[in-house]
Amino acid sequence: MIPPLSFITLLSFDYRYAFDAISSYYAIADQIILGLDQSRLTWARQPFEINLDEIQTFIRRIDAAGKIRLVEGDFHAHDHPMENDTQERNALSFQCAPGHLIVQIDADEILLNAAEFVAWLDGAGNTLDGAAIGATWISVFKRFGPQALVIYPASEVVPIATRSPGQFVGARWTNERLIVSPLKLLHYSWGRSPDELKQKLRNWSHARDFDTDAFYQKWEGLTLDNYQQWHNFHPLDGPPLAWSVARAVSRQEGAIMILYAKNSRGLGVFAVNDSRPIPGMRNHPTKKVKLVQTDPLPAFEASCWPRC
Repeated sequence: MIPPLSFITLLSFDYRYAFDAISSYYAIADQIILGLDQSRLTWARQPFEINLDEIQTFIRRIDAAGKIRLVEGDFHAHDHPMENDTQERNALSFQCAPGHLIVQIDADEILLNAAEFVAWLDGAGNTLDGAAIGATWISVFKRFGPQALVIYPASEVVPIATRSPGQFVGARWTNERLIVSPLKLLHYSWGRSPDELKQKLRNWSHARDFDTDAFYQKWEGLTLDNYQQWHNFHPLDGPPLAWSVARAVSRQEGAIMILYAKNSRGLGVFAVNDSRPIPGMRNHPTKKVKLVQTDPLPAFEASCWPRC
């Protein structure tokens, strides 16, 4: 039996990314909690701007079933950004309806196979008791117009769900055992404009965990011509998340081209053909992408260029 699903998404300086995230899970959600710092301060206690009228317009457009609730609070009380990240997630988890599965999807994550995830939950039954549920990131590392470099193969797992409110100990991590679901998340952690990435690196939960300025300079030098030379560049983790890359080969099918190094850990390239403007946004086309089946990347159709 499928448990009721309460989704949590946090809003901050990159709130426009959340529009595509919410759209990707709205149909399977029973409840949606959007978290927002009441003082408009990031986890690093830096001010940010957010257009509540734009958010309310989005909610009115998508929320025919009345699932969405905006919750504001003090989410910057601690000295370390990671502590504030974790505290916000714990606080919002208590806003979820009792007995629901608490699913935390960040603003820059898009569910690629929501229906498959629900079917998996339906069959998992009691095996999920006392466990956290993980998903696999397909991480966009850098965008070049209609092309992007993605981490390949998609091997990073992130916990996204638990039945236990208030149990988060480090962002979305709990001390529960982790069961990896088939859910795939297209993750725009790094795949942003230079200004957006600099803002994120100054304000996210890992802002003090590595030399963000040095890593940004390295990222800035990455191109479609030199990405094969990148080895062991993960800023936080060593093997098996070192993101090294071997020689890339190409495969083309339909609207998508992927350059990838089979059985390597590195960067692949995908490209899409069509674009269309987003109402109210300038110079930020959205892309309808169809990925071919190349293990382990799933076939999917999604609006994959975020709205900011």
